[in-house]
Amino acid sequence: MGGYPISALQLISWPRSDIGFDILSKVIEGGAKVMKDAGCNIIGGHSIDDKEPKYGFAVTGIIEGKIYTKTNLQKGQRLILTKPLGSGIIATAIKKGIADSASIKEITEVMTTLNHNALSIAKELQAEAITDITGFGLLGHLSEMLIDEELSATILLNRVPILSSAKKYFNKGIYPSGSQRNLDSILNQISFDNLSLDEIKYLADAQTSGGLLFSIASDSMFNVEDIKKNYNVDLWEIGEITSRYNKKINIINN
Repeated sequence: MGGYPISALQLISWPRSDIGFDILSKVIEGGAKVMKDAGCNIIGGHSIDDKEPKYGFAVTGIIEGKIYTKTNLQKGQRLILTKPLGSGIIATAIKKGIADSASIKEITEVMTTLNHNALSIAKELQAEAITDITGFGLLGHLSEMLIDEELSATILLNRVPILSSAKKYFNKGIYPSGSQRNLDSILNQISFDNLSLDEIKYLADAQTSGGLLFSIASDSMFNVEDIKKNYNVDLWEIGEITSRYNKKINIINN
């Protein structure tokens, strides 16, 4: 973790007999915009006819200075999150055709926000360990950070940001099967005394283009409003690294 993109090859698989090239042109336009925002040059690519649409990039980049790993944790470090959770729930609502335009707008803005400013913040705050929150959800990716048997994490549930639309659809019974598998796989590593299972399910929601989770020293100082003003990124302090006293991840309401 800690690299910057330089160049990219565009990769396209497209069912041209089923989905028109007018749609593909919008996909390519969106990809080009994101790459421009990331300061990455598209230098070529490859496309094939395929029954399922696929689109992505093979990216080459460099790391200057410190290479961040996700396991460089120590007792007392604080955990910082840079995007709210819930994209998996909203995406499932979209697939089911029940998501309203406000929900689609909310999740689109979150998922199309790049993490390069968040990485700059992590560097400014002298982060020690960094990971991104994607398919395994917050709990899954945090568990991957905790390879030291003597360490655990405390998560303050009330400080974890959840997208408002995600709460709305979750209350209607929407919860992705992938998120449920995440939760099932992590249950023996977590404790959540005095909390219901439903209350912690958001923490296992599988994210697409989620934010960064990073640790900083216990005495690090920062101002959330200044960070927002300078980088246009929100920060949430959601917990800390502790000596292991119960499970690997201990979820409390504080």
